[in-house]
Amino acid sequence: VESGATAGEGEAARMVTAGSGNPIFNTCVSLFTNKHAKDMHDRQIHTLARICQTYEGGFFVADLPILREIIEHVAARVEDGLENFVDPLCMLLGACSVPFVKETASEEYRSFEALCAIVRTLGLQLLSRDRRVQLAAGSMLVQYAAASEGQPATISYHHQVIEHSAMANHLSQALKAAEDIELFDQLLQLVLELSRTRELASQLVANECLPTVIGAFRVGFKTESVSLAVESVWNIIELVEESSREISTLETVETFKHLFDEMVEHGHRQQDKELRNQLLVLFSYLVQHDACHAYFAQTGLLEAMMNVAFALESDHALSTQVKHFVLTNAHEDFEMKRTLMHLVCQMCQDPACTELVASHPSFVPGMVLYIDERISEHPARRKFTKQQERLLQVQCLACLFTLVPHCHELFREVDGNQIVLEFMTEQSEETLRSGCLKLLLNTASLPGFQEDLGGRCVAMMLSLIREKGLHPLHIRQDAICVLARLCRGSPENQDVVGQLQGVGVLTSNLDPEGEDVTVQSKAEPMVLSAVDGLWAAVAGNRANELALDEAGGLGMLLSLLETSDKSMHHMVVSCLCELLENEDLREGVSRWRSESTRRGAVPLALKMWEDEAQRKEEEARLRVEMHVQAQGGRTSEALVEELTGHSMHTKLFALLGKLEFATEEKLTAAEQKRLLEIERYLALEDAALWKTFSNELLEDGIRPVTPDHRRMHDRFARDEGIERELSELVLGVEEREKEEEEADMRKFFERVHLEQAAKNSTARRIQGGAPTSTRTKIIVDSHKSQIFPALINPQAAAAA
Repeated sequence: VESGATAGEGEAARMVTAGSGNPIFNTCVSLFTNKHAKDMHDRQIHTLARICQTYEGGFFVADLPILREIIEHVAARVEDGLENFVDPLCMLLGACSVPFVKETASEEYRSFEALCAIVRTLGLQLLSRDRRVQLAAGSMLVQYAAASEGQPATISYHHQVIEHSAMANHLSQALKAAEDIELFDQLLQLVLELSRTRELASQLVANECLPTVIGAFRVGFKTESVSLAVESVWNIIELVEESSREISTLETVETFKHLFDEMVEHGHRQQDKELRNQLLVLFSYLVQHDACHAYFAQTGLLEAMMNVAFALESDHALSTQVKHFVLTNAHEDFEMKRTLMHLVCQMCQDPACTELVASHPSFVPGMVLYIDERISEHPARRKFTKQQERLLQVQCLACLFTLVPHCHELFREVDGNQIVLEFMTEQSEETLRSGCLKLLLNTASLPGFQEDLGGRCVAMMLSLIREKGLHPLHIRQDAICVLARLCRGSPENQDVVGQLQGVGVLTSNLDPEGEDVTVQSKAEPMVLSAVDGLWAAVAGNRANELALDEAGGLGMLLSLLETSDKSMHHMVVSCLCELLENEDLREGVSRWRSESTRRGAVPLALKMWEDEAQRKEEEARLRVEMHVQAQGGRTSEALVEELTGHSMHTKLFALLGKLEFATEEKLTAAEQKRLLEIERYLALEDAALWKTFSNELLEDGIRPVTPDHRRMHDRFARDEGIERELSELVLGVEEREKEEEEADMRKFFERVHLEQAAKNSTARRIQGGAPTSTRTKIIVDSHKSQIFPALINPQAAAAA
């Protein structure tokens, strides 16, 4: 009867009193804390069962503090070895997995600390001594961490609670201690849910969860553990950038190789191939760190990647280790092939990796195979569709762009240069042709490549440049850049340019007006490439230099200094300086006159000098304003770097030096003084350098011996003499300017006096009785114009 009554009361309590503030919680706490009731285990378990039955629809948020206290008491009984409390604790954890009940809309947000506290307590249960409790706690936390109500994890309120509860530390400890596969999978599922948020992913990294998760890769790729681990690691690395550097270790690469080999050998299912490609994504994150490249070579993973990527194209014994189900044209296998090619190319900066790639029997030759038109019917190429073959060709050209500079001898051995030229000849598609040009651009200056490519490649490039209407701007620009690489330092290729009238073709590209108006924004790089092409193809070749002069190229280069952006001036001036090594071209530069100002090359260079001086002054002013000016002025090293590096003043000095610092034009006094200063520019800069260097030696406590001191004294005296000479010449220019101004002023007053005297003479003659009729007046005016021409044309009279 008593038990029946108790059951009835419990049912009534469950039906009637379910709500926040239920006294059953206080009763339960008293049973655990009261000294007389703390050993009544049956009553405690019975009360816990009543609580779970009453709140099977979820606990109220307002009761969370006292609920956390109850869970802690029950967990303590379990840790004390009382097995009969395991099931009640699991029931409580199961009830907690049901969403907490809110009595008001904002109650959950106002109870943030209470939520964090109970999640922290539940996280502690992951470290319980009982496996069932760990599973129940893991299941509850997975449910809580999962995105609710369709919201993404990044804005989930539950994730904010988990973040502030610092539960990731307990998870990391439980993960490292887990020995049961079911529990391990449960914990990995929780790691996956937490890895969806940047803050929680950072906590997982800080608590060293990643090595343990990566260790799950060795469990076996057909288990759920591996798929959970791969996705979790992917999420963490993507959200926490520094995490990829932390796991770039030899142990990690060895684990990756174990899983990759396993999947290549046995992974024939669709989901296996998808998981394999996800693993390659993890490879790509490790490859971003140069220190990890050697591990790929050391563990043999790099060689395995190359074997799989080109097993289909190779007859070598290594290819027989790759199963046929990996060599299909299915989307997953095709993407794997392309990804492996890309990853291997990224690792070619490391010497060990480069050596492996260069010695591999099928990697580089396999890439060349796809662009060799002579073997278009090779079984490996016929296995793919036309679209896949085209994508592979684009990929191979991009990979060879990276690889060939590191293994150029192997590329020449397989006759790669001629194969690329033949492939570009046969292809009309813009993407493939552009890929060929990019490859040639990166390889044309390699040892022996200028000779291998030779006149045939030069003729092809000129053909592309000449046909403006058939090829887009970027194709012709790349062709000019390739031509520049072929001709620089190669007299034979320069001769071919001259024989094919290529100088005129390149000169025509100096004028951006001929381009389509829709691409005017790209015209400046095109002109810059044309200048570089002319420089490489013409400079040093007498016949081409004369052809450039005949085509008006020198004038166009000088015009560019007026019309182009300042960023182009460095190259144009450098080009002109080298061209003017030929004395026959100097006369043409001296005769040139600007279409807008009608002034020559020397005044133009003087104006550019002034602009550069103003730019330097502005930079110095900004440095002072931003408090970044070097203490004590510039060092001798900085002076040398500026003088011999990219100084526009040095380049203009060289240009004016080729013109002997002279011109037939009349220069203003300011221009004459500036020209005198430029003529002694190097001497003055050299003097400043010597003074700076001497001061630096004194600051370091180094004093020259007597002979060196005498040489330095003589040098300083000579520099002072140069400065005095310059001052005297400038003073002479100023005196001549003053004399010319005085002479002009005298001429002006003489002309004024002459005009005034003529006016007075005319007035006297008119007052003396000149005829007043119109006809007579016309005759008199005509007579006056003959006698007094200064009245009609004063300027002509003054000049006379």
